[in-house]
Amino acid sequence: MTIAMFDKTVSFLSKALDVMSLRHQIISSNIANQDTPNYKATDIKFHEELESALKANGTMAIQKTDPKHMAPGDPYAPAAAGNIFMRPDGAGYDGNNVNAELEMAYMAKNTIMYDAAAQIVSGKLKALSSAIKDAR
Repeated sequence: MTIAMFDKTVSFLSKALDVMSLRHQIISSNIANQDTPNYKATDIKFHEELESALKANGTMAIQKTDPKHMAPGDPYAPAAAGNIFMRPDGAGYDGNNVNAELEMAYMAKNTIMYDAAAQIVSGKLKALSSAIKDAR
């Protein structure tokens, strides 16, 4: 989601919130599959996604090169799908490499970062709302 009428911080944080939301889904999937034989934990290259958001200045240049590809802007296509990878952690006796405690730590860190970014965006929107009300 790009918000052109706001400053670059809001556009960047909007992209960051999208990536953190996707990471939350990935971590939740890992936790849900902790007892699934041969399941491999996945994650997202978070910093690479944020760097690409900075370089793209809040916009994404996506091209559809095959009729079978999802269309740009498709809400069901994760924007960061290219940066999702399997964690190289060692597998357990059943081939599953999910460490529930580690996943919960990743979830807690992601939640804290999400809440902080959401508070910053909220503060900027409240400031804009206040400026609009004062102008009346």
